[in-house]
Amino acid sequence: MTTDIRDRVVHVEAGFPHLATKNDITTVEATLLKWFIGTSITLTGVVTGIVFSAAKLYH
Repeated sequence: MTTDIRDRVVHVEAGFPHLATKNDITTVEATLLKWFIGTSITLTGVVTGIVFSAAKLYH
């Protein structure tokens, strides 16, 4: 029974190098946050430009 548990522990520990660390997750979180903010600002500018262009065209 103990060899079965040890084999299972070895199998689980073999996968550890492939898991993300806290630093990896923090880096990805910061990158995604920057991307989301940049996309929001860009989309706001595009929509504002479309609205002003449409208003100028129809006015």
